[in-house]
Amino acid sequence: MQETTVEGQRWTSLPVPALGEWTPTDSVCVVLPARDNQTELDRTLAALVHQTYPADLLEVVVVDDSSEPPLVLPDLAPAGTRVVRRDEAQSHGSGAARHAGALASDSDIVLFLDSDMLADPRHVEAHARWHHVCDHAVVLGHKWFVAVDDLTPESIAAAGASGTGVAALVEGRRQGTHAWQEDLIRDQDNLTHDVDDAFLAVVGATVSLRRAAYDRCGGFASFGLRGIVDTEFGYRAFTSGCVIVPEEQARSWHQGSRNFASRGGEIKKERLGLAANHLPVPMFRTQNTGRRWSVPMVRAVIDVTGTDLTQEWQAERLLLTVDSVLASDVTDLAVTVVDDGGLPSWWHDYVAAESRVEVTADRRDVASGFPSPFTVVVPPGVVLGQGSLSAGLGLLSEEVRVVRTLPAWGGAQGLEIWRTRTLERALRVGLDRVPEDVLGEHWVSERALHVTRPQPRLTPQGMVTTW
Repeated sequence: MQETTVEGQRWTSLPVPALGEWTPTDSVCVVLPARDNQTELDRTLAALVHQTYPADLLEVVVVDDSSEPPLVLPDLAPAGTRVVRRDEAQSHGSGAARHAGALASDSDIVLFLDSDMLADPRHVEAHARWHHVCDHAVVLGHKWFVAVDDLTPESIAAAGASGTGVAALVEGRRQGTHAWQEDLIRDQDNLTHDVDDAFLAVVGATVSLRRAAYDRCGGFASFGLRGIVDTEFGYRAFTSGCVIVPEEQARSWHQGSRNFASRGGEIKKERLGLAANHLPVPMFRTQNTGRRWSVPMVRAVIDVTGTDLTQEWQAERLLLTVDSVLASDVTDLAVTVVDDGGLPSWWHDYVAAESRVEVTADRRDVASGFPSPFTVVVPPGVVLGQGSLSAGLGLLSEEVRVVRTLPAWGGAQGLEIWRTRTLERALRVGLDRVPEDVLGEHWVSERALHVTRPQPRLTPQGMVTTW
């Protein structure tokens, strides 16, 4: 696989090979979450029998999500097909089923396809070619909705063997489009704009990524049947640094009309609470109202590992830093202090009642503020003004992905305000190896962001304050 770091959402810069003109080397697992749909599953598997992707690199995992009676493999199925059974009927749902399927495979690439979809013979190849040139791509297939009740698995497999595939079988039939997804992709110039809501295009019906990228973002969550699974997964994949690629040549057809079209209002209401807590973007959450959410919009990371906190004023400086972040006019935030055991007990006592502050010893888990969309790296001892974060966040844009201060104090690290997805992407290859245009750096003075580094002092009663 070639190592290519994409700038923002400019996936068109990737050197992807043409279909049929390259040699795949990585294994692919197609994960099919399924429940009580044997007839549809039989057609789906039949469409996968004659894929152009090498059969020895392809496996299919059908996740039977507590079907009664249990699903069985038909005669027409790819050679490397197996069934994984989930009996947790009380927690069934596409997210849990997809995750179980991914964990059941060690393939290099995972492709999630709904078990009522009919894939074009080149579907898997169209997805996989992107993952051979980019390790942080999330590829979206293209789909239509069409009635296929009269099609048999035999006719579908035969069409695949001839190379014409499902397209020839449904020609002339009324085919609905995934209108809102197509509108979003078109409005964002084929998803080439690096904007915060690009993840909304991610739909689990036909989506793929490398297994390592899947693991990094945490995989599909188990939210039951409340209509947020695809969007929440897309948000985390996007925020973890993935570039979203719409692949029109990965064609597929959904067997029948779209579920959301018939019960969209009900689904929106059922997902309201989960969406507000796990999707920190304006369309799902009221902004900056003093609320605490499962995923804060901003996470400040303060790393004091290697610092001798027994030295005079070191722990006090850290206290001032944390308090200044919490006093920000941006209220939708949390603070992580990375400490290797040097903080005194009085310091832990001081923050014990503040739920927005956590202390951890493992700096590998908090190199960024993921899954928060914005990460603020704050050096201990630096004190933020009330408007520092809102000013810095206001400078971020499609082109500006990190705002950095130019500290006047000698040799000190400055404040950094990142789009988390950019920081995640940079950390994976090394900050010193990332091209400047990928980072999108914008430098400002500490005075412009009202950032200071004052000297702490103790009042006669023992309170920490500044001179």
